[in-house]
Amino acid sequence: MHVVVTSFGSDGDFNPLLAIAAGLVRRGIAVTFVANPFYRQRVERSGSRFVSAGSYLDLFAALEANPRYLRTGTGAVAIWKELVAPSIRDTYPVVRDAVRATSASAVVSHVLSYGGIWAATETGVRNVVVTTTASAWLSRHQPMVFANWRAPRPVQGALSVALRRLGEGVLRRALRPLSVASGAPVRSGVVPDADLNLGVWPEWFRPSAPDDPPHAKLCGFVFDAVDAVQPLARELDDFLANGGPPVVAGFGSAASLHAVERYRAVAGACDRLGRRCVLIGRSAAAVTPHRDLQVVAAAPYARLFPAAAAVVHHGGFGTCAEVLRAGKSSLVTPFVFDQFDTAARLDAAGLGCWYRGGNGADAMAAALAPVLHSEPMAAAARDAATKIAAAPRGADRAAELIEAAATQ
Repeated sequence: MHVVVTSFGSDGDFNPLLAIAAGLVRRGIAVTFVANPFYRQRVERSGSRFVSAGSYLDLFAALEANPRYLRTGTGAVAIWKELVAPSIRDTYPVVRDAVRATSASAVVSHVLSYGGIWAATETGVRNVVVTTTASAWLSRHQPMVFANWRAPRPVQGALSVALRRLGEGVLRRALRPLSVASGAPVRSGVVPDADLNLGVWPEWFRPSAPDDPPHAKLCGFVFDAVDAVQPLARELDDFLANGGPPVVAGFGSAASLHAVERYRAVAGACDRLGRRCVLIGRSAAAVTPHRDLQVVAAAPYARLFPAAAAVVHHGGFGTCAEVLRAGKSSLVTPFVFDQFDTAARLDAAGLGCWYRGGNGADAMAAALAPVLHSEPMAAAARDAATKIAAAPRGADRAAELIEAAATQ
């Protein structure tokens, strides 16, 4: 069997598809992974055959150079027009040709990788759509939180349904000229009509709902196997070995590029609380390290989070999953997009606190203190880690479901 996989985006979008591709390879399934050349080395480490689509784009350099991409509302429009739409145009013909060249049985696409979704539709192979954040399945029964406030649940439900309908209309208008220009099939409901809509979270985190997409299944959290075996830098390893567990602050691959003030607030809060601290992210370099403060541009979350006293993060879905796997309490400080919903879910489940304050060190310290001292929260986090450890690996479960869909 041969499967074509495609994705685009930050680590939270791309890494789950990489992990699923590796899971397919472990099942003896040949995988061709179509992506921007920027991702080549990461794809090849998964055991997949890499096929390039489009001109080289360093996505993170683009995000760093354009802070407007991370603005609520207008940021999503800019990302779509300047990053996502060009990727769709580049990817569609390459995926289509890869399916035909390999006689593939299925195409597995990130939910925004419409080039792959269209190619599956045109070639008639099984169409698998992977959604990498629970909020994207806009449901009246599992309503989305949209910003740093929570409306009453019935209002949230109505807003989620309204946003789903509005989003479908906006997407149709945005996708139609793209599909016409690319010669792709014009369909209005391709994602809901997929043969398998795969959600990469467990049932206990966000339960299935009656108004989820058709053919929806959950595989559990999907983790990057490469990240788990990456060593910590020697300086960081030494820091961890020479003191108590630190507060760790990591804001993912995208939000961390423009988080200087947030990093400063975390560092100041830890000073006030007498806590050691590790800041992870490129813009964290603006904070001066000292004996009790370590600053690193990057570190494997799977190796670092288990050593933390608690984790301050942005609510990115991949980061959230790693925190839960490590069994650590969270202070969640969302920046934009789906991060508010993740913060609200963790808060409601007693797994962390949703921080809605500003970048003041005093306010951050006041919010962080109960996270560090709450035994019920720590117990809930440990229970989440136990559930994750006891469940089948999400990437392997995803591969199993994809194989079953491809052979129907």
